Amino acid sequence: MRAKASDTDLGVIKTDVLVVPYFHGEPLGPSAAAADLALDGLLSRMRDDHEVTGAFPSRTVVATLGRISAPRIVFLGLGRPQELDGYRLRNALQFTVLQTRRFCRSLAVLVDDGLVAALAAQDPRQGKPTAVARAIAEGVALGNYHLGQLKSGEDSGAIEELEVLGLGTGTKVADALTEGASMGEVTNRTRVLQWQPSNRLTPTQLAAEAERVAGESKLELEVLDRAEMEKLGMGALLAVARGSHEPPKLVSLRYRPKTKSKSGKVLALVGKGITFDTGGISLKPNAGMVAMKADMSGAAAVIEAMSLIAQMHAPIEVMAVAAITENMPGGGAIKPGDVVSAMNGKSIEINNTDAEGRLVLADALGFAAARGATHLVDVATLTGAVVVALGHSVTAAMGNNPELLEQLRRAGALAGERIWELPFYPEYDIALTCGIADMHNTSGTPGAGSINAGVFLREFISDLPWVHLDIAGTAYHTEALLKTVVPIGPSGVMTRTLAHLPFQMG
Repeated sequence: MRAKASDTDLGVIKTDVLVVPYFHGEPLGPSAAAADLALDGLLSRMRDDHEVTGAFPSRTVVATLGRISAPRIVFLGLGRPQELDGYRLRNALQFTVLQTRRFCRSLAVLVDDGLVAALAAQDPRQGKPTAVARAIAEGVALGNYHLGQLKSGEDSGAIEELEVLGLGTGTKVADALTEGASMGEVTNRTRVLQWQPSNRLTPTQLAAEAERVAGESKLELEVLDRAEMEKLGMGALLAVARGSHEPPKLVSLRYRPKTKSKSGKVLALVGKGITFDTGGISLKPNAGMVAMKADMSGAAAVIEAMSLIAQMHAPIEVMAVAAITENMPGGGAIKPGDVVSAMNGKSIEINNTDAEGRLVLADALGFAAARGATHLVDVATLTGAVVVALGHSVTAAMGNNPELLEQLRRAGALAGERIWELPFYPEYDIALTCGIADMHNTSGTPGAGSINAGVFLREFISDLPWVHLDIAGTAYHTEALLKTVVPIGPSGVMTRTLAHLPFQMG
């Protein structure tokens, strides 16, 4: 998708659809008022008649009948201004594109000062013209994503040209639009990986995608097979892989800036890559198991983020480590009561084979530390408990380093992705209690499942600065009620946040 900034008058702009955002319960801004005037007060009359309210994310498509050059206008309701943030703006634009892309190849968006001010009130970083431009381009590009690639004859269309009015035409805004379009498109690549059926996206094929990214972005690549993992003592990851006929892979991508950072920081992005999770011997119930093809969402995010990190010339060294396997109940599968040893030598009693994500992450975190990481961020669809705690629109974070967590929050704000910290009080350490090994892989306590998983992971970080991101709620959703405000299916969550993170650390 090509994106550009423009100062063309709305009456003569040549585009298939003109998007005019407005707020619920607020006077129309200058741009929306001008569009309303061009249509002889149509929007005002519809508001007066309560035909439209500006509720989030309502979209009213109106034929202009030649009164302006654009054949259609979409009046886009953004809800109350005090509730608008980058996350909601991107989602509103996604919905707009989903509604119009069948008949629309070019789209223009009008930006009023009120929209910029609403974003700035939430976070000054989000209200900068470059951040608003990036958000708009990302939202439109994200709307081009669709699920139908495996359907014969499926063609849902896509926006090919985006024009943004009201933010100026300077180089910085133009560059932000181009960057936003790229970020949205790469996030869509993560989403495509997430929905791929597991017979099409095996561990070998996900490793092949990492190889493609490495070649395209000129990154260093290391791919370990079972024998190499055995030599390194990765007993936790290999224990999960034992039930599957598909060979496991551990993939490492490495970006080095042209000018070596004086800080000496090496950021490792570690992703869980379970290409299908049956639960193993602790078999999951059938309902919902089809979505377990997306249990590799963390690995997909860290792999695809590396292409953005290279493209944007991050200031510090970054590696992505993805631990990739299936979790199957085959004849060789681990069983409750088995004891395995991780790469760092710690022993783990398995009391639930469906808590496999933390096992593969244990060895992936140990590998990243051994390869020279100074800071660790892991991303995983790890616990159902996090969905109970935070639902589907906020990613849970926990860790041992407030500075790194704050840097992640800032990166998330720039990406339009929400991050919320869960506590790590010492009392949670009881989750590690085990009679015959260093720890269980799940706690014997009835609550705090997401936090207990984080406590487990903390044992494998070599005391490095570390944050764990549980994306089990935000990576993929099929909730009927939520689909009216958050696009359904895979989200590609954290792809963009991880791409912004090195710039917050550099």
